[in-house]
Amino acid sequence: MSQQTLLNQIAELTERQLAPIVQEIDRKGIYPEQFMLNLGKIGGYQSVGTVDEGGNGLGLTAQILAIREVGKVCGATAFSVWCQSACGWYLHQSKNETVKSRYLADVLQGKVLAGTGMSNTVKHLAGIEEHNLKAEKVDGGYRVHGVLPWVSNLGDTHIWANTAAVDGGYVMFITGAQRDGVTLNPCPEFCALEGTRTFALKFDNVFVPHEDVLAEPAEFENYIKSIKAGFILLQIGIGAGIIDGCLKEIELANVSNGEVNFYLDNQIDELETRFQAALAKTAKLGDAAWQNQASVLETLQTRLAAAELCLDAAQSAALHAGAKGYLMRSAVQRRVREAMFVAIVTPSIKHLRKEIADLEFIGEFSI
Repeated sequence: MSQQTLLNQIAELTERQLAPIVQEIDRKGIYPEQFMLNLGKIGGYQSVGTVDEGGNGLGLTAQILAIREVGKVCGATAFSVWCQSACGWYLHQSKNETVKSRYLADVLQGKVLAGTGMSNTVKHLAGIEEHNLKAEKVDGGYRVHGVLPWVSNLGDTHIWANTAAVDGGYVMFITGAQRDGVTLNPCPEFCALEGTRTFALKFDNVFVPHEDVLAEPAEFENYIKSIKAGFILLQIGIGAGIIDGCLKEIELANVSNGEVNFYLDNQIDELETRFQAALAKTAKLGDAAWQNQASVLETLQTRLAAAELCLDAAQSAALHAGAKGYLMRSAVQRRVREAMFVAIVTPSIKHLRKEIADLEFIGEFSI
């Protein structure tokens, strides 16, 4: 399958099955499980795996564009698709052939739905917060305990990835809601993204066998480097879809109010120019990350630019729409809330700026 054929099929499925229920997803917190499963059937997650692994081998950039297609209609569901894609990416990058054979093909093909519980880890490694999960090594694997907030795309039959601190290092692994000692607890109500099945996880002496380990402590440092760029770049697909939706709303508003909208900041031509530049940079970095060669600094900078552009596009769409965009049924006010999520989801804008500053500081003193 070519990349364009895949994207056309995703666009058709999204318009047919997702667009009619967007309001229910946003306002009622409905999780579009059947859409997520059907997206897997047409290859919507397969680009982060090789053909031998059960994927299509199109690569990271193709997966970013697949997420974008979903985001054009619904940013919340695009985030769930990112969660699935990220878990597939982790499995693809693992050196443990056993864990890959157990889970990767099913995740790539959407037969098993999956989340990514890496927010706490990414923030911890950036020096922002403490690590929440602890583990001890036991015969055959590890015992994990602790509480982890804000993990999305979950359910009774879903799996996800986590890390736990152990013996001065970290272990990264796959687990699921079916495991003894795992509890999924509801989170406080969000202003958006309610339809993403987001829970707080409690681990009470959960056993993780070596067969489910993505990276043992001795492998962890190299492994986390191998997944970081992909983890971040895939998120740009969420923002790109939201930006597409915002530009569409601006165009619609200008049909009847173009003369007065002329006086607003962030006109559509300027936003489109910035958008195309961000997409081109993302594609270049996505291709490099697929080969494990992406620059971390450039990846962070591009993700930051995408988040800032997403905010600008959403605000511009709201101002272009005027009072109509302030109605609860308006797509514009939903896009504003979705864009805010892109700006605060890990790595958030403040997180990105911290890591960029840290890397630039190191660069100054390494010359």
